[in-house]
This record gives sequence, C-alpha cells and structure tokens, in this order.
Amino acid sequence: MYLCTQKQILINMQQENITFNDMPQMLAVMYAKLNELGDKVDKLIPPKKSEEQQWFNVADLIEFLPTHPAEQTIYGWTSARKIPFHKKGKNIIFNKAEIEEWLKSGTYRKSETDLENEAMAFINNKRYGRK
Repeated sequence: MYLCTQKQILINMQQENITFNDMPQMLAVMYAKLNELGDKVDKLIPPKKSEEQQWFNVADLIEFLPTHPAEQTIYGWTSARKIPFHKKGKNIIFNKAEIEEWLKSGTYRKSETDLENEAMAFINNKRYGRK
C-alpha cells in the first residue's frame, strides 16, 4: 500500500495533484484537522446555562410566548393565577421550564375565587357536607 506523510499530502493538496492512492491518507489528515478545529471551537464557546435556571421578565415572556400577548394580558393572568410566576420584591419573574410545562399542559392555576367556589360546592354536597 502506498503511504505518504501528512506533509507530502498537504503539498499535493496545494498543488492539486491528488491521486486516487492519496485519498485515504488525505481523508485521515482532514479528519484529524477537523477534530482539532472542533476542539478549539468547543473551548471558545462558553457552556450554556441550564434551561431550568433561565428566568424571564414580562417583556421576555411576551417574546417567548407563541401568541405574543399584550403586557396587560400577562398581568391579568398573574392576578388570576392562570400562569406560573414568582414575585421577587416588586418584580414578577417567570421560570422558563415552568412556562414550557404550562404551555404543554394547557392548564392553569385556579384563582382563589375558583377554589372557594369548589370548596363551597364540596361542603354543600349532601353526601359529604350539611344535610
């Protein structure tokens, strides 16, 4: 089998005198170079934060949601507890993982009035409550 050094192959590539016998060695050299470049790129790109730790403010949430609702709509959802949110001081923030789960499930948190109505219905039920 015809063996060439990497230097000879690179010289042949520059001269564009590539023979069929040089192809396996050229591919091996190119593969090694590609791995080197991949390692260098991996070192340059910082690792991404975990998506579970990503937080949105109201403006970011508007851009993230597929329907791009109005800001007032989002505040309405939070006051009715229809969307998962957290409050830090005066700021309302949203966890990306919780929002994605909320979007997939299509459910929402029940408001206090809904919970009270359900509790009253349960209490007034003849089987469990007053007779």
